[in-house]
Amino acid sequence: MPLLPSGLVVPPLAHLAALIVGTVTVTAFLLALEPRVRQRHVLAFTPWMVAGAVAHGLHQLDRTVYPTWAEPLFGAPAVYVTAFVALGAVWASLAFRASLRTDEDRVARDLGVTGTVALLGLLVFASRQETLVAGEPLWSLAGVVITVPVTLGVYFGMAYFTTDIVARTRLVGGLVIFAHALDGITTAIGIDALGTGERSPLPRAIMDVAGSLPVAETIGVGWLFVVVKLALAVVLVAVFADYLEAEPTRGNLTFAAIIALGLGPAVNNVVLFALRNSGTAAAIGG
Repeated sequence: MPLLPSGLVVPPLAHLAALIVGTVTVTAFLLALEPRVRQRHVLAFTPWMVAGAVAHGLHQLDRTVYPTWAEPLFGAPAVYVTAFVALGAVWASLAFRASLRTDEDRVARDLGVTGTVALLGLLVFASRQETLVAGEPLWSLAGVVITVPVTLGVYFGMAYFTTDIVARTRLVGGLVIFAHALDGITTAIGIDALGTGERSPLPRAIMDVAGSLPVAETIGVGWLFVVVKLALAVVLVAVFADYLEAEPTRGNLTFAAIIALGLGPAVNNVVLFALRNSGTAAAIGG
């Protein structure tokens, strides 16, 4: 069984070099500036994660929405690096400005605001593409609506049974649960309700197991993937709770990465449900 999702494309050499240079440069600046990373910073990262997922979703639906020179930057896995470089460049700029003014409290707020503006701009850009039309937006909305009470139920359950873990992880722990719950639920909707394909091998394998069970004909196969994703999210929150308390900066960055691994594919699914191009359905998954 292949280990990587289908559809991964290495960008042309020039774009690959630009991404490498951008990553190294941004990382070097951030390491030199050593900006603080707290839970509010992780929250500020989320609009950037969503923007990256939306950008990739548009690329899947119609590559021609982007200029030819920019199109390779939004394929997978290049889009993850593109999003990091954009986020990192803005973050480094804000951290540098804050160091001159000794005002670190504004960095998280300004980072979240700029990410939100970038996301809104991308949504306006998408709305003006004549090749993209409404797909199944109600299913996109349903995925988000279902995820909210599921997240609250799971996290309140953790608060009851493992109060100390939730007390330490607080916001970022809840975001991990939400991100991976949304990924699992939107994947299940895509497979069971919309009949889309799944391009990642591990989810396909999990749903193949669910398909072999007697309940598959009545409740579908996506439910098992939802259970696995929720269990994985709970385990990750529990495992990294101590690390978050002992090493706040590295711990919060670790939680940010875990959130991105769930939120990115989830938002990508939402975009693919909500929009379509000439009746062509794209395969879901990160």
